[in-house]
Amino acid sequence: MKASISYRLLMILLLVSGIMGFVLPDFGSLGKINFILGGIGDVSVKAAGHSNWQNAKLYSKIHNGDQVKTNQESRCEIKLNDQSIVRIGEATTYQLRKDNPGRTLNSELKKGRLWANIRKISRINKFQVRTPTAVCSIRGTIYRIDADSSTKVAVYQGSVDVGPTWAVKSDSSQQQEKKTMRAPYEVPGPTQVPGPFEVTLDQWIKIIAGYQIEVRPDGKYHKSKIDEQIDGEDDWVRWNKQRDGFK
Repeated sequence: MKASISYRLLMILLLVSGIMGFVLPDFGSLGKINFILGGIGDVSVKAAGHSNWQNAKLYSKIHNGDQVKTNQESRCEIKLNDQSIVRIGEATTYQLRKDNPGRTLNSELKKGRLWANIRKISRINKFQVRTPTAVCSIRGTIYRIDADSSTKVAVYQGSVDVGPTWAVKSDSSQQQEKKTMRAPYEVPGPTQVPGPFEVTLDQWIKIIAGYQIEVRPDGKYHKSKIDEQIDGEDDWVRWNKQRDGFK
């Protein structure tokens, strides 16, 4: 009986949608491309399971496992279904996916620059960004990541938990050899650290607003305050702050 009622309700919804011209939501998508800066072909998308890159189209859907790539002097903004914003800068390759049972929204910044304005996420959900040298876990914050030979994470609002890449490799034998991960903890100020890159990132640490961290390929990291003067001269930072509407 319940199945019959549900079926009839679905048919009514489809009929009303067709008559009134409504478009049903795409429940398989993770978000959509909300802004493109660059010429034709400067921003491209490779759908999951496909080998060819296609020119990105404004307001097109981003699905599980899709990759987005930008060329020089181009940028792209992705609006997630929860209204969070992720932007990627020039010469960047970025992949977004959602793990089963659908509570962890993962992404991978293979190279380039990323800016994220993530809305508050519930306790059962996670938003993680993996780079070649670190993993960032977020529950609502504004931050940026630069990924090349090392990973740089700067936090502007809220906080970000940063850990080693093996921390989320559930299928890795290396993880079994590592000690159990402690809960994220805040690292003492830079003046209490012996020197740059003398400590290895082997636990989650919390980076709060106004601070940044750099993690090298060898796993060693250095935490420092954000230099507001240098940061303010970065066109990428200024542009993102303007779009987010804060100083």
